Amino acid sequence: MKEINTAEVFPTLRNISLSRRTFVACAAIAAAQAALVSAGCAPEVQSSGDGLASTAAFAPGTYTASAPGKKGPVTVEVRMSESAIESVEIVEFEDTERISAPARERVPQQIVELQSLNVDTVTGATLTSMAIIESVADCVNQANGDASALKKAASPEKSDETKEIQADLVVCGAGGAGMAAAVAAAQQGLDVVVFEKTAYAGGNALVSGGWLEVFEGVDDMKPDMTDGNRDMFHATLQKSLDNGVPKDFVDAVQADFDAYFAAGNTKVYDSMEYYALDYASRNGGPAKEYWLPYAHKVNDLNNWLFDQGYTVSGTLVGIVGFPWPRKAHAVDKENGEGFFSVFDNTVETQSLPITFLFETPVSELIVDGKAVVGASGQCADGTTYRVMADRGVILATGGYSGNPDLLKKYNEMWPWDESTVIPTTNSYGHTGDGHVLAEGLGAELKNMGRQMVFPIADSIDYSTETIVGGNGLGLFVNVNGERFINESLDRFALSAAVMKQPEEKLFIISDALTSGLVNGYNEQGYSEDKLIEESKLFRADSLEELAQMIGADPSVFAKAVDDYNAIARGDVADTVFGRENMSEKDAIVEAPFYASPRTWAAHVTIGGVAIGPDYQALTADGAGIEGLYVVGECSDGNSGVSSMSTGLSCVNQMLA
Repeated sequence: MKEINTAEVFPTLRNISLSRRTFVACAAIAAAQAALVSAGCAPEVQSSGDGLASTAAFAPGTYTASAPGKKGPVTVEVRMSESAIESVEIVEFEDTERISAPARERVPQQIVELQSLNVDTVTGATLTSMAIIESVADCVNQANGDASALKKAASPEKSDETKEIQADLVVCGAGGAGMAAAVAAAQQGLDVVVFEKTAYAGGNALVSGGWLEVFEGVDDMKPDMTDGNRDMFHATLQKSLDNGVPKDFVDAVQADFDAYFAAGNTKVYDSMEYYALDYASRNGGPAKEYWLPYAHKVNDLNNWLFDQGYTVSGTLVGIVGFPWPRKAHAVDKENGEGFFSVFDNTVETQSLPITFLFETPVSELIVDGKAVVGASGQCADGTTYRVMADRGVILATGGYSGNPDLLKKYNEMWPWDESTVIPTTNSYGHTGDGHVLAEGLGAELKNMGRQMVFPIADSIDYSTETIVGGNGLGLFVNVNGERFINESLDRFALSAAVMKQPEEKLFIISDALTSGLVNGYNEQGYSEDKLIEESKLFRADSLEELAQMIGADPSVFAKAVDDYNAIARGDVADTVFGRENMSEKDAIVEAPFYASPRTWAAHVTIGGVAIGPDYQALTADGAGIEGLYVVGECSDGNSGVSSMSTGLSCVNQMLA
């Protein structure tokens, strides 16, 4: 195989940020810098039939139109002369910033350059792409043009070229775990090539809460310790004992807790040991043998991210399913964008040797004898890339919550049958590709029935980002207005309960003090007014009016709120549902009052490819597959944003 010097083949991609890279079509990855800058990497033009743009005629002017994207309308402004579409500008959009960015740059550019609406949608941003195309079509028709003819006009040319590349390491997937692995490896001198199925880096982290779990160096961010927190702490320790956690380990956590407050501390207690007990009680698995080492990996990730310039702010909070207040957000960044902004900056300022092949899903793991020595995939533009890697391949392709067939195949937990429609919170592309590739080489898939459902997804678009109401820890009522669950339980219990409710739906109830809204926006940057306009949130000046809005019996609803408030104030214990972590601050008393409509959706898969301590893929008999490593949600036992710690840990062990 011919070796190619990637420093020569990819000169420009080393010197521009990831946010710019996401706009680059892989057909032009090997192009010269001038092409990247001046032509925007636009594919060549070919005629695909009737209605060529050269015959177009328009009423000159500037036109505006909108079409629905993934999360809301995309509005464009189109300027036309008598014979050409001169410019297409996106003036408003609601779709996730980084996910939609490639479509917002590339689709308008291709429409203008090709004078055609027969352009490619961007992988992973299909709905945004289609919204742009349909909005421009509307403008064309407004200008007395023929949009249907332009949809048959010139189209981007597809390549049949195969390009061969030599690298030190291949990473498959540019989500959290994949990016952590790629950046860490490049920082230690490896030449890295990253295959990514979509047109952007970020994966599911971009549609998650983007929460970082922190244990150290954040004393000023801790909330005050409450009686409810104490009750939850002691309940977790008792559950740990009941689950068979060694008593000496539990007693050591209790002793540390006692010493912390004996020293005069008043803020909430936390430690990596308590994290281990907490997560074992909620997710299963051994606290000391699995979750404690995992906590140390998360802490290592935190310190590494902080070294790269990642910063957190605000007060530590709990979230749905994980109520202990240890979650932090990036400064001024929504969802998981903060992680990737840091990666952008690190790659650019340190001139790291990383090559990204966007819109290029891996279709083959290249094997020499029994060792994995590279990977191959075809880009959306038709180009095939075969990349040989001296140090092997890291699979970081995520889980399979976006693949209902696999979910049903392995399901052991949920009341699904062949007719069940399974919505998902996932971004595009999380369909178990890495699982299939690894299994094809003899790797064992373990615990595939462990599938975490998100209990409070948006009831319209199934996203996680539109929550209003204490990060999902407010009062839960069903469509009848009845409280039905301890809101601080784990996600498995919460999801099972939601599935049993009428219409499989709930509302998170909050008020002016508990909504989490700040200056009219929720924690993830969504406008309160926009959510109301789209029926993703209800707001009222009285509880009776709110009950009517959600279709609940006002008297039943009022009782649910009154009973909840009595528990929050400490007037009575929650003898019905057993919630401990409440204080007077949780009471729902001050107008306006809010109801956030939610339902369940597939979220993360916990089982995956069996791995050893060094993240090497294992066969059913425990033998390692040489050259193949698996991290993040693709691997068994790892899921969620914190699983990006496995990408860092894998590389550190590989290069130790």
